[in-house]
Amino acid sequence: MLLLVLTIHPGRAQYSGKSFTITVGNGTFFTLHAEGHPDEGEGIFYKHASYIQPDKSFTYEIKNTNVFKGVEGHLKLKASKDEVPGGVDIYFDNPAVGSMKYSATADWPYVVRYVVPPREDGNSIWVEIKVDTTKSTTRPVPLKGQGSSSPKPNPDELIPPVINFDWEVTQRLPKEDDDEKNGKGYKNVTYFFTSSGDYAAVKPEDKSFTLMIYSPKGHTWIFDDKKKTITVMSMHKTVGEGGAMGKEIAEKIKKEPIAKDKEPGFSVSKTGKTKTILGLYKAEEFEIKNTEVIGTSKKAGTMSFWYVTVPFDPVKIYTMGAGRPADMSKIQNDPKMKRNPAAIPLLNKNYLWVETEGGGIKGLETIEIQKRYNTIYTAGYKIKVMNSLKDMLKGDDDN
Repeated sequence: MLLLVLTIHPGRAQYSGKSFTITVGNGTFFTLHAEGHPDEGEGIFYKHASYIQPDKSFTYEIKNTNVFKGVEGHLKLKASKDEVPGGVDIYFDNPAVGSMKYSATADWPYVVRYVVPPREDGNSIWVEIKVDTTKSTTRPVPLKGQGSSSPKPNPDELIPPVINFDWEVTQRLPKEDDDEKNGKGYKNVTYFFTSSGDYAAVKPEDKSFTLMIYSPKGHTWIFDDKKKTITVMSMHKTVGEGGAMGKEIAEKIKKEPIAKDKEPGFSVSKTGKTKTILGLYKAEEFEIKNTEVIGTSKKAGTMSFWYVTVPFDPVKIYTMGAGRPADMSKIQNDPKMKRNPAAIPLLNKNYLWVETEGGGIKGLETIEIQKRYNTIYTAGYKIKVMNSLKDMLKGDDDN
């Protein structure tokens, strides 16, 4: 968020030289570049800085010593390395005679609003300017299929040039086999979230891909920094197609229909037990019992799943980007879902799965939950659109 504070100081007497001050606080994630453009003979920037670092501020002062002149001109700001398009143009006019005037205009993705409404008799005005790229698709990166055999892009959602995440979670999971080279028997996974819940991202430790972002409309964008590609797909749709394809192949081999899925062989109950995670978050325990019967024997086993309530909605991580259904009544009233551990974060908003215990052994553990900004830039990537599982099975022409 970029906060611009405009403080106007009228001259003490009529026909005296005027002055104008503009205080700029940089609350964005990048360095701002500022240029002052006073009109000819209409003042000079007495205090000026070309760059404002993030979380820093600077007060620009425009003076005119000519008693018959005021000050007039522009202060223009934009991202110093063109991280985002557009910019902010502040026009100021404080004449030797008459009322002062000013305007603040912004190109996308900058948005201007008044914090304090301007008044003709006032001598200070506060203007807030935000950079909002998490919801806007005004100037997105167009999706284009690559090659004559590539599928056509899905036009219902385009990739914005910048995505800003403001929460970061790091968790670790046990490896299937110990890594003797570095002595670690676990692997880390980092997640990025937006407070609004529009976006969620997965950043693996093993570098199988650079980043996977789940979008507001349920698409999955898989980044490969080595190839500079973004693969666009619908993860939950692709997994569903894979299950259907596997069932079809199995039925052909067996030459008979596959039996319908059994009801979940689990029972899920909230125990009422709590504990503190990371010294800050109150975690609640859910007990998962295996109730599956095989022949005359019954599988035994109990695990504890711990959840905390966080200031963001992580549900996209647990639904492969699909998010939370608009109509929750079907899930809430479905007996199968009440016995399904995967339904816990669906039925409880803002639930983050932080820990698993079973048989005295910890599975998933949460190392960090932090309010931390991560900005993802999508410009310069080649976009590949996979509309179905069949598109994926065709392979990668760029290998």
